[in-house]
Amino acid sequence: MAWAMLATNDLNGGGGDKGDRRLNSTSVGRFIHITDLHVDPNYKDGATAYSQCHRVPKTSDHSDDSSLTGRFGRPNAKCDSPVALINATSAYLRRQWSQKVDFVAWTGDSGRHDGDAEFPRTLDEIIEQNAIAAQSLRHAFGSHIPIVPNVGNNDVSPHNELPGPGHKRARRTFRQLAHAWGGLVPDDQLATFHYGGYFARDLADYPQGGGGLTALSVNTMYWYRANAKVGGCKAKDSPGLAQLAWIRWQIRRARERGRDLVILGHVAPNQDNYRPSCYHGYMRTVAQIVPPPGPHSPPIIHAQLFGHSNVDAWAFVGPDADWASPTNNTASDSRLWWERQVDEEEGRFGELIHGVWSEEEQSMRSETTVPDERDWATMEDDSPPVRPAVPGDFVETLLREYERVIMQTPRHPRLGVTTISPSVIPKLLPAFRVFHYLRHTDSAWRHLPPGTLLDYDVYTANLYSHNKKAPPVDGFYQRLYRFSDVYGINDLSVDSY
Repeated sequence: MAWAMLATNDLNGGGGDKGDRRLNSTSVGRFIHITDLHVDPNYKDGATAYSQCHRVPKTSDHSDDSSLTGRFGRPNAKCDSPVALINATSAYLRRQWSQKVDFVAWTGDSGRHDGDAEFPRTLDEIIEQNAIAAQSLRHAFGSHIPIVPNVGNNDVSPHNELPGPGHKRARRTFRQLAHAWGGLVPDDQLATFHYGGYFARDLADYPQGGGGLTALSVNTMYWYRANAKVGGCKAKDSPGLAQLAWIRWQIRRARERGRDLVILGHVAPNQDNYRPSCYHGYMRTVAQIVPPPGPHSPPIIHAQLFGHSNVDAWAFVGPDADWASPTNNTASDSRLWWERQVDEEEGRFGELIHGVWSEEEQSMRSETTVPDERDWATMEDDSPPVRPAVPGDFVETLLREYERVIMQTPRHPRLGVTTISPSVIPKLLPAFRVFHYLRHTDSAWRHLPPGTLLDYDVYTANLYSHNKKAPPVDGFYQRLYRFSDVYGINDLSVDSY
């Protein structure tokens, strides 16, 4: 269907001359969101789909060539990305985008799936696949463009299992990922990443008036229902709660430095993906800074970028009324206990702020070991792991989230939008997004603050034709559509959504 639409040229106009002129202004910057590369060096051209594209059949046993894999991947099958697809993607990005974007958001899952019993996946293999992905992006964009990596649920071993900070398996995973990514985690954030798998990085500066964008790469494994190694976000020693505290601290630092924020993660926040207390905790924390700010308001979160679902979607996020105004607090102070600890830099979270989270102290307190894993099965809101998502389930979840926002009375003013990018993995055809954002105030968008997302284009690769005849490097991906054309809106601010 996607390529039938592209062939009609209805969507390929990219907003017409007026839209292109506005987005080609010097006041507009660009960045790429790429996700779920799922590198598989075991992939074989001519293999069967039911072998996860790992084994070539004997000629006498298989006569239907149409069901065999191709050089660049097998659409509509449970197969991962061949190295040929990763190389072609890297070459295309280098040719077409290396001089046109300000930064790259890379939201995890570079390891292949662990679905072939004859090729069981190990952590060492996952690390190697992350190194291949990182090298391909480095080849595409060089060392001058910031690339912000992220931990996905297929970047840990076993699949969907990641113990809390301090556990030897978590420490080993974070250290090896940081090494595989080859310096993409800033040196002053290594202690934080080695501790919890999350970190901050400054991206683009605004050319006028100071400030700029800072990325928070969050570890969604500590909120994800399917990760049985951690619980919810109510316990004082919860890894998920510690990460919420870190986000709140980063919000305060961004305010002090005059910077706005971009959040990027792997698993998108919704009530099916996150444990209830983590979902509501994330909504509450983020909702404090997604509305248009006043003179003394916190910084704006201009983007919340996620992957994992392998589909092209967006959703509203916002707190439920019961979580927007917490109970058991004094009338003059509506903060929760952990929010006060962060703000006043005291207690456990004060120790983290002055210790492992501090840029000034790199004394590897993250080396502290946890002798035994906690029995999180006794904790609150430990719902059973989610079943594997299928497109129908995803659409139902999305529509339920839309309805929750639309039917809310009164409507909560603090809403944000998460964007879920399509994936490079061949199953639904490889794709990525190019976002356009406002670098500085412009007459065409004088009502919008710098950093606001303006539009995005989705680019995709037609493997059905590419596997028959390899295209030139600059023709491997083509633009499928522009968001503003399809939805008929002028920008990607929350008000426009």
